[in-house]
Amino acid sequence: MVDSSTHKIITAISDSNFESFVSSNLHSQGWDIIARAVDLSALETFLNQNPEVAKSSILIYAPDLPGYGDAAFLELGTRVRQIIGYGTEVEMISNQSLSPRPTDPAELVSQIRAILRREFREPLISNHKVSNLTGAKVIAIASAGSATGATTLALNLAMESSLLDKRTLLIDGNSIEPSISIALELRNLRGDQNPRLISQLLWAYELTEAKSASFAKFMDTAYANFDLIVIDLGSVSNLALKLTDRRWNSQCLIWSSDNCDEIWVNSRPDHTGRFRLSKLIQELTKNKMKAKLTFVANLEAPRRRIDQGAHELAAQIDQLNPLNRLALPRDNRAVAAAATSNSSLSEASPKSMLRKAILKIASEV
Repeated sequence: MVDSSTHKIITAISDSNFESFVSSNLHSQGWDIIARAVDLSALETFLNQNPEVAKSSILIYAPDLPGYGDAAFLELGTRVRQIIGYGTEVEMISNQSLSPRPTDPAELVSQIRAILRREFREPLISNHKVSNLTGAKVIAIASAGSATGATTLALNLAMESSLLDKRTLLIDGNSIEPSISIALELRNLRGDQNPRLISQLLWAYELTEAKSASFAKFMDTAYANFDLIVIDLGSVSNLALKLTDRRWNSQCLIWSSDNCDEIWVNSRPDHTGRFRLSKLIQELTKNKMKAKLTFVANLEAPRRRIDQGAHELAAQIDQLNPLNRLALPRDNRAVAAAATSNSSLSEASPKSMLRKAILKIASEV
């Protein structure tokens, strides 16, 4: 999530319904609405009286504002930190700098965060040489309940990616039970302010409360310097609450829902695992996320007969139009070997079924 603690918003929109939509939804995400201009004169008065505040503020406007003129807003744009304009289809024909009006809160927040990310990313791209000039692909791996193997998947997907010559960053975003440092025996990873190189082309980073305030800036830098970023989110639930939460331990989930290319939902095939996944699917249908969804059936074992429960769950998943469905085999011996040696599957059990399955997935990412 873009760090909202420093974002001040000025609105200059005549349409009261649209202005209320913008203000209320940004306020719910933690932004401060410091002025709501009803016409150009009121906007200019505020900027003249508060020049220092204006320099750190974001001006969101619509061309329906009384007194609006392209030349006037071109000048006003130099007096604020960032200017964002929203228009109707008709208005955008004559003004290509306008963005289409968002139709729901998730779209609004994601659009503005994307614009703000460019503020940091554009100079970074010009200063750093990266192998992927379009920016990193970002995949967050979430767990529908506990002990689904999400951390194992995240860790080994990142490792396999690095072995395929991709600059890869592995982020532990599980605020409740961070486990990557334990799995790989990385001492004091949480104390590192910058990613730590742990293998050729593989870096690791652990998000903490102290680091959360600058997480958005960190991600902008990471986006420009890596080919793949894998985020371990841990167990997710209560999405409606967490996606509007201002506490630090929801930051990674909020950022991921708005900015990741994909979120992979890991689940177990047993009765408890299916129940938890079903509950999470219900939450996902009510909470729109920009990231595309992939569902991962972990710890799968071959079945000899029709499994009605699996078919019913598949029908629920279909309602979300997932990008993909993946299945990983149960391979307790390989996982135990990796855990014992505090290493990846490629090191501990390179010929195992699970390692081969994850390698295949990594080659297709």
